[in-house]
Amino acid sequence: MALRYLEVKNEILRLIEGMKPHSRVPSRQWLCKKCGVARSTVDKAIAELIAENHLYTMKGSGTYIQEREGLATIINFGVILPFIMEAGYPKLLNGIERYASKRNINVIVCSSENTPQKQHNYVLRMIESKIDGCIIIPSINSEMNHHSFSLLEERGIPFVFCNRFVDGFNVPFLGNNNYYGEYAATKHIIDVGCKNIAYMSPRKYSTSIERYYGFMTAMLDNGMSINMDNYLHDNVPVEKLKYQAAEIFSKPDYPDGVVCFNDTMAAYLYPILADKGLAVGRDVKIIGYDDGPICENMRVPLSSVSSKAEEVGYEAAKMLMGMVTRRFEEKAGLIRLFTPELRIRKSSGQGNKGMN
Repeated sequence: MALRYLEVKNEILRLIEGMKPHSRVPSRQWLCKKCGVARSTVDKAIAELIAENHLYTMKGSGTYIQEREGLATIINFGVILPFIMEAGYPKLLNGIERYASKRNINVIVCSSENTPQKQHNYVLRMIESKIDGCIIIPSINSEMNHHSFSLLEERGIPFVFCNRFVDGFNVPFLGNNNYYGEYAATKHIIDVGCKNIAYMSPRKYSTSIERYYGFMTAMLDNGMSINMDNYLHDNVPVEKLKYQAAEIFSKPDYPDGVVCFNDTMAAYLYPILADKGLAVGRDVKIIGYDDGPICENMRVPLSSVSSKAEEVGYEAAKMLMGMVTRRFEEKAGLIRLFTPELRIRKSSGQGNKGMN
């Protein structure tokens, strides 16, 4: 017994070597399984490491690495996004960097390309790199990565979900009130006089469904007629999506307004309308979502919904830092939604101005 607990003690010292002060040590259950010993053996090893000032405990939270005098603490954050340059992700990164640049934080950014397998690989790489915490915008179908997120928990690495949540984890979530944002976008299209309004999305998943609910509620609240033939909301290849959109605008009673799931969908419509001889902002009013960089660069500047991505990124980094330094242990299950804002431009028939 005496020799075995010393082996476990040395194994724990090897595990925590290179980890940052105040990082959480793997759970005692995990250590028992890894070392093949009883709980009492792990308890004895940890008790001695606490007595030697290597570790400390927080009741109900876990065991952590003690601060070491004379060492500057550099914090490493991992960020896993579906894409780096699409939608509002550049703004979200700006927010994270704005917080990190004023503190001793390195930021490692990875793109999963919305692929669960790539996301899983990057989570494993983050664990191997001994990061202190991670900000994750989960890919679609992230339920397939449940195991990799569980590994973050087992290793005591705090993480925050943004934009999309994965069931089964008691971690903070910071995101956009998609329902409210699309409701406001639809109400705007109605208010500028559109009568035959379409809804178009290149994907069907949790976020697009939330926005669709907002669209439908605004339509019903304002007594608008519902024409399901003008709604595109399915997971189809891009070329098929464009073909379906072109078919809608080939009809004599084509829509005079389109509420789009995102700016990318809106951008697909511009050449389609041009090919039909229809002018954006005059014949057909369009509003996107995300307020990405493409909005100002479109031939007719695109109205869009700002998802406050930079603010979300800043607050996510701030929240994660609090978790790393154990200030926000009691807020593990926090849900924070940011209120979107309309950015009205010429695509919906008005000048370049903002509107709350």
